Amino acid sequence: MAGTHGIHVHGDVEGSQVVVGDHNVVINAALGSSVSVRSEGPPPTRRRTRPAGRALPDRAPQLLGRDRELAALERWLGQGYPVQVYGPPGTGKSVLLRRYAADAATSGRDVVYLPAAGVPAEDLVQELFHACYETENYKPEPARVRRLMGSVRALLVIDDFQGSTAELAELMDAAPGCDVLLATAERHTWDEGRALRLEGLQEEPALALFGEELRRPLRDEEYEAARRLVTAVRGHPLTLVQAAADTTFEVDEDARVTGLANGLSDAASVLLRLLDALSPLPLSAKLLPILAGGVDKAAITELTSLALIGSSGTGYRTTGRVAHLVAERTGPARDAAKLAPALTAWAAATTATRHDIAAEAPVVCHVLAAAAHARDHAAVCALARTTAPALARSLRWGAWHQVLDLGAAAARALGSAADEAYFRQEEEVRKRALGVVALATAGGALAAGGVIGHIAGTAGHGGAAAGKTGFAAAASNPAAITAAVAALVVGGVFAGLATAGDGQPRARPTPSGQVTSLAATGTRPPDPISTAPRPLTRPPSPSRTSPRPPTKATAPPSPTLITSSPPTDPGQGPVSCPLAGGTLTLGAPAGGEATDDYAWQAFKECDDERTLTVDKTDPDHAAFGVTPTSCPKTAHPGQYIPASGPCVYTVRFHPPQSAEPGTQYQAHVIMRDDWGRLSMKVSVYGTVSAASTAGPSSTGPVVTGAACVCSPVRMPRRTQRF
Repeated sequence: MAGTHGIHVHGDVEGSQVVVGDHNVVINAALGSSVSVRSEGPPPTRRRTRPAGRALPDRAPQLLGRDRELAALERWLGQGYPVQVYGPPGTGKSVLLRRYAADAATSGRDVVYLPAAGVPAEDLVQELFHACYETENYKPEPARVRRLMGSVRALLVIDDFQGSTAELAELMDAAPGCDVLLATAERHTWDEGRALRLEGLQEEPALALFGEELRRPLRDEEYEAARRLVTAVRGHPLTLVQAAADTTFEVDEDARVTGLANGLSDAASVLLRLLDALSPLPLSAKLLPILAGGVDKAAITELTSLALIGSSGTGYRTTGRVAHLVAERTGPARDAAKLAPALTAWAAATTATRHDIAAEAPVVCHVLAAAAHARDHAAVCALARTTAPALARSLRWGAWHQVLDLGAAAARALGSAADEAYFRQEEEVRKRALGVVALATAGGALAAGGVIGHIAGTAGHGGAAAGKTGFAAAASNPAAITAAVAALVVGGVFAGLATAGDGQPRARPTPSGQVTSLAATGTRPPDPISTAPRPLTRPPSPSRTSPRPPTKATAPPSPTLITSSPPTDPGQGPVSCPLAGGTLTLGAPAGGEATDDYAWQAFKECDDERTLTVDKTDPDHAAFGVTPTSCPKTAHPGQYIPASGPCVYTVRFHPPQSAEPGTQYQAHVIMRDDWGRLSMKVSVYGTVSAASTAGPSSTGPVVTGAACVCSPVRMPRRTQRF
């Protein structure tokens, strides 16, 4: 069977090999890539004593006005929640993350730091894996990454994540045992996490920051001017730092930009335009002399002192909108497309190793995209062909995919049959290698077909009967299942909320450090902390120092995990059963009762109908009840295949006698799988009606959920009400 073998690929370096997948997918670089099947197992992996990889950036010596935000990070991460810090550029997200990560490392915690600007999620997962495990030339399939990373208890810090919510879910899924702290410009939504929007500083810490950057106390005659500036920019930290560096109290942004641009030296102006062409990516110290034609340390110092560029790990990048505006005022914009020949020559040189090229993959892809936009197809082909083998060999397959796509499009535009054949062959190799890996998880996608049938059948009219029809139709069409699962994961489960804006602000903000919850809200918005469900299966990190014990005011007790018989094959371990959900709406008079049957077409062999219940952590749970009517007996417990039929259960809504008409109640009906993990979570809503309208609401059950093959420890709710 194909699923028990690997693929051997020859590439540009004779004799080199990599392994992709659990089934020994081997890639060997030689003259263009080719594929052959092998039968060896995966290479050995050894857990590192402490995570390796990128060093933490320098710790911020002092954070003015961010004590509340640091306390929120400590509280939420201590409770086991992933936390996202988001907001416009220049508000100090990266500084906040670096400070928290450095403090955690100082206290003895393991910390993995991943700068994510321009890096595909697939490559971030690979970097995370190699930071925690010692192995050579090995890219495990997602299921094995989850298993291996499940024992890693570390703080995962992801700075400047720019991917989609689906890619964020992929990255979260790869680190089930880690505490996750990330910074993004826009807010991404996942039901189990917490979000902190970073705004400008309040007046007192903002004035303190301004004075600190001036390196002297504010004089009496400067104080009011500084206050006006703080008010005008709404405490935006980067703007205050730039104004202090220029020793100006100018409120008008255009005047400040003009003053900064006129004061720059020619060398600093040229360097600023180069970095602006690559924004928001950093330019490493290794590539800087290649693309700039040399290194002018005085220009770097000048731009850094004015806070127009900042140090990012081992390189430099511009620092927001003002830096971009200043770059525009200094002369013609630098076109990133024009950097392709120099980048190609560097990548082709013998001094550039595959690791060097892999480290610069974001810049390579950025320049390729710019050259493609400029229709410089020859430059795209040359750069893509030069860098693609090194990216494949370095297991940066996310970037490799981007390079192959851009190269193939350029080859077609040029009419170059040889180049097009090369890129087509490489892409076929990539797909075949990952396709062999995908066979290991194909069963999960097929199981999700049951969920698709449920959603397709009950979202409209017809109830359970229509659901059966939808399930049968989906189950008979594997292509439809695959497409539907992909569409649901990307479009339905993780809904992004774009709230960041374009950077340095112009309007009055909300209060500093607004703390918000990522949890979906119901008809009566709960307190974002006190009533939100805690993660159910994520174990606490043993290395966390001084954990905050949960209290009634900060987190309710976790629901009791209900476990049942182990799977038939104990060695199989927990499988990834798809989590499904939807909504059911009922209406009943005070003291009365309404019922409705709910047919769940997604019932699977790994589900345990004995665990069907109303979630007791919901404040309104006493107003609802649930009883299984008929659920098929499992013939193959512990497997994620559809059972012999739907699971039908009756939901009851019985509001108290004292309830006023129009009062709304909400709870969740849940079911677990054979390992005690959530496999179903349906939101049920009840509205107290007048006595004459007793009985189920006329709308009947309304399904709005989506399906996803979820990880064993992260089970987001499928119904979101914003």
